[in-house]
Formats: sequence, structure tokens, C-alpha cells
Amino acid sequence: LVDCNVAAAGCAERTLAANGIASAEVRLADGVAGLAPASFDRVLSHLPRGRAVQEGLIQGAAWVLRPGGRFTFVASKRAGIKGAIAYARELFGRCGVVRQKKGYHVALAVRSAGLQPEPPADGYGTHTIILESVETSLVSKPGVFAWDRLDDGTAALVGAMEIGSGDRVLDLGCGTGLAGLAAARRAVDGEVVLVDTDVRAVESARRTLAANGTTNGKVMLSDCGSAILPRDPGQRFDVAITNPPFHQGVGVDYEVACQFVRDAARVLRRGGRLFLVANRFLRYGDLIQETFGDLATAYADNRYHVLTAVARKTGLG
Repeated sequence: LVDCNVAAAGCAERTLAANGIASAEVRLADGVAGLAPASFDRVLSHLPRGRAVQEGLIQGAAWVLRPGGRFTFVASKRAGIKGAIAYARELFGRCGVVRQKKGYHVALAVRSAGLQPEPPADGYGTHTIILESVETSLVSKPGVFAWDRLDDGTAALVGAMEIGSGDRVLDLGCGTGLAGLAAARRAVDGEVVLVDTDVRAVESARRTLAANGTTNGKVMLSDCGSAILPRDPGQRFDVAITNPPFHQGVGVDYEVACQFVRDAARVLRRGGRLFLVANRFLRYGDLIQETFGDLATAYADNRYHVLTAVARKTGLG
């Protein structure tokens, strides 16, 4: 069982253990990375949204299947299943729908003996963007949010966040690492810790920091703030910044953002500051007020607002 999300991989491990299944292994990985070619008889996949991501997973399935091996995959119409089927048909030679229900299509392709798939590329590329008037290298791949650009929400966060030269800063849900990079450029005598639950985002942020010569930032894989919850009061943060996700598949999910707020309260020192950017229609104000006992708006336009709060005591939440 393979997933790129550390929380999903942890859930899979617990599910297997709860059902007494010992003949299965969970891997935290980006697609088929680290798996041998022609090593599986069957591949199953629930494809996410995004054509490039889907095509990468389909290529990976072809790479790890033995001749005669079957690839069964599913996705909804809203997620682009028809395009995925067309691409699988082009790659495998044949691909057909075996079931349809409530907007979902299940499709099947078989690896022929004559198919010689190319090994999947890692997919990372470099884009030049302008970050706070500075030409900046962004290194990322499809599947990571805003992988090829500075999104407007992150730009709003960067413009509104207040970072001192000696601050210790946490970037929760760092994505490509641009907000954390901007923080590191300001905290020249401090430190920035960037965390994300997705191995692709973590690798993207690491490559982005390295490409820009940043030495006062480190990137960690973490389920929300779990990897950096402090045991030593000296390891608390002066600032927490976040552009939290609110999409889950094709729907909207607020739970991750809510956990980010709670974890920020737990890692900030007394007087530490939270800066959170969100679409205006997302109402996080009550949660922040309830958690911190404080709330202000650092920036707002017709699309985004940057909410801020000050930790009144150490280790809230």
C-alpha cells in the first residue's frame, strides 16, 4: 500500500493492524519510487485530480506490472476519469470501463508482453518567479499546490506576516516552501522550520530552499504539527505562518486548518504570533479567537484575508 501522505500511510498501518493483516506492507512514497520494475501482478489505484498526476501514476503502474499484469483504477467524472482512460489506452494499447456508478468509472488495462514502459521521471522542474521583488527559483512538480507559481494567497500571507531578524518561525503546511523561504530571508539571524504531510511538498520545499541558497531553513515531514510539538520550552516558536489547505478530493474540508490553528497555539511561546491566510469565504475567525483568545486582521482584499493572533501564554491548546 503506497501513499505520499504521512497521515494516510499511518491510517493504513493502523487499519491493517486492527484487522490482523500481516501479509501487507505500507510505504510512504511518491508513486512507485523505490519499487522494482515488473514486480507486481496487479495494481489498484483511486486516481486523484490533476491530469499530470494521473498520467504519472498510470506510467508508474505500467512500469511495475509484470507482462499480463492488470491495472484497475477508478476516478470520478469531476476528477477527469475520461482523460485518464484515454491516456491509459494510449499507453497500454487497450483500456476499457468495467463498471460505472454515481459518476465514477472503474477501468481496466493489461500490460502486454511487448510493452516496454519508460521508467517514471521524478517530475521536478524549476520555475523562475518574483518573490517580494526578488527573482526566485521555485522547484516543484504537479501534485503540489501551486507547483509552478506564486499563488495569490501565499503572496498575501508573505506581504502581511511580521518576521523579526532573530525569530524562530514555523511554516505549517509549507507546500513548495515559498512562504518559508520569504520568512528565512527576513529571519537572517533566526531559523525557519517548514513542515508538510506530503512527501512531494517536503521534497519541493527542500529543493526550493537549496536552489535559493537558504541555509537557515529546514524541512520536515509532519502530520500537521506532530513532528515539532516541543518538549523543551526553548524550542518554541516566535511566529507560525500557514496557508492551510481546505480541499479534500473534490470537496471542502476544514479539519486540517483547524488542527493547524490548534498546533500553532501549542508550539508558540508567550507573545508568539500566528499569521493565517484564507479565502474570505472560509470562516476561521471564531476558531482562532476561541483558541488564542485574540484575533485581528493583518490584511484583507476581496478574495483573501490574513488573520493574526498573539499567544497570551505558552503552550495553549
